[in-house]
Amino acid sequence: MNRIYLSLTVAFLAFALPAAAQNTPPVVTNPIANYTQYAGAAARSIDLTTAFADSDVSAAVRLTTVLGNIDFALLGPRAPATVANFLNYVDQGRYFLTDQVTNQQASSFVHRSIQPPSTISVIQGGGFIGTVNPANTQIQPTQVLTFPAVPNEFQLSNTRGTIAMAKLDGQPNSATSQWFINTADNLGLNTSNGGFTVFGRVVNNGMTVADAIAAVPRYNFTGDFANFPLRNYNGTSPIQVSNLVSIPGIARIPTLTFSAMSNNATVADATVSGTKLLVAAHQVGSATFTVTATDFDGAMISQNFTVNVIAAPGRAVNVATRLQVGTGDNVLIGGFIMRGPSPKRLVIRGIGPSTGLGGALADPVLELHDSSGATIASNDNWGDAANKQDIIDLGLAPVSPNESAILATLPSDPNYVSYTAILKGANNSTGIGLVEVYDVDSGPGSTLLNIATRGRVDVDPNAMIGGFILGGTESKRMLVRAIGPSLAGFGIPGTLADPILELRDSNGALLDSNDDWGSSPNQAEIQASGLAPTNPKESAVVRTLSTGLYTAIVRGVSNTAGVGSVEVYQLP
Repeated sequence: MNRIYLSLTVAFLAFALPAAAQNTPPVVTNPIANYTQYAGAAARSIDLTTAFADSDVSAAVRLTTVLGNIDFALLGPRAPATVANFLNYVDQGRYFLTDQVTNQQASSFVHRSIQPPSTISVIQGGGFIGTVNPANTQIQPTQVLTFPAVPNEFQLSNTRGTIAMAKLDGQPNSATSQWFINTADNLGLNTSNGGFTVFGRVVNNGMTVADAIAAVPRYNFTGDFANFPLRNYNGTSPIQVSNLVSIPGIARIPTLTFSAMSNNATVADATVSGTKLLVAAHQVGSATFTVTATDFDGAMISQNFTVNVIAAPGRAVNVATRLQVGTGDNVLIGGFIMRGPSPKRLVIRGIGPSTGLGGALADPVLELHDSSGATIASNDNWGDAANKQDIIDLGLAPVSPNESAILATLPSDPNYVSYTAILKGANNSTGIGLVEVYDVDSGPGSTLLNIATRGRVDVDPNAMIGGFILGGTESKRMLVRAIGPSLAGFGIPGTLADPILELRDSNGALLDSNDDWGSSPNQAEIQASGLAPTNPKESAVVRTLSTGLYTAIVRGVSNTAGVGSVEVYQLP
């Protein structure tokens, strides 16, 4: 095993010192455009990382140590290869592994602390992971699996609070995984071994934690552990993981913080969630926002944009279907149609445990497919989604961690485009499940026209239940269908022979019902819409509905069962 360490042979400069990193303020990279938003619609999310940038800090990482957080501001413009190398270790999880003895995550730790009276003052990590000896409970460190070494990029002085790469003695281009924090001005490191590449600096209150680590007692175990900081250690006992200055968390953090102010909060206001600005429109009017970005040193820059809030038209903002989810052909299949020129932002959820129903699907798995059948996205547990914070910000995070959610912006078409959501149980489990589609667009654009959900229809409580929510200020003409026999023409066995359809309001009051669509008083309108069922035993109702929540229930005549479909259409 090669030993990676700081060369302690330092030479003092006979010429001008390298410059320390000088802060430059953030910049506006893209103006936030003025836009139109519906009153009362879902909050619009604006990604502020596309609008602002830190001109000298390319990325930032938080080290969560057992003594507190240390935040690294990474200086990509000054050491691009070194920063990319460090981030590769962070992003690939190289500073962690699963301990084969404990079956738990083991993390890297600070394995070297050199302090006065030495000529340098540093704390060093990134070299080893605190794994356990299989024969006992004491540590048996595992060396971090390294990527190829990066070339030396020495430019900046090793002053207090800077972060630099460790390397092999006498080999300037040998830096891999190990880094160190200068806890004092170590100017001799600027010329030793080709100069040690400074690639970042500690920001926020991180040096308080770094100093606390530097104050931890050190013990000499020779080699890489000749200056080993250990907590609560008596100097003779076997070393435990609890004695290490462990770093159980390493993750990226934003390089900028943001704030926003509206000049007319009664019309629209905003909150900041991480790097996203969430704009909520309340009433018709206009509001101008000032958004400010602040870097780690407190330097700021601002820009303005205006939101024009208009009344929302009547439209379907949510459609959902609940039924008994089986396996094979009896999984829950929900298709939906969009129309319009612009992409649409949707949340699709697969719900089971939080329905509160007996026999609920314990672990729903959700897939989203395009019209060709290709898988666009899938999700088992919503908390694993890369955009889970956006789902939380929309107020649509499922209650149970075992439930599923997909947030996606989907292409639309001026004619129409269709998508399919499939809900099944993990490991072929079964139970009552719910698939939901939410329109989370905040302004004019494409329209969610239809949802059609197919699955097995049984007797109560396993009838097929389709819900939808109409938003906006206008009433809409809606057509609801219950399909059964005609599904056999698509090769689907065991179809529902004679579906019955009920339409109910949010209070459960019956608004309309139908057995055979030809018997409907609106038979002519159904026919003229082009949406008449192809089998006379299938059902349809047409109704003008105002803003609110509605439920369509599909059962079989005389408590018969079979595969059926409930479909909700928004008419022109």
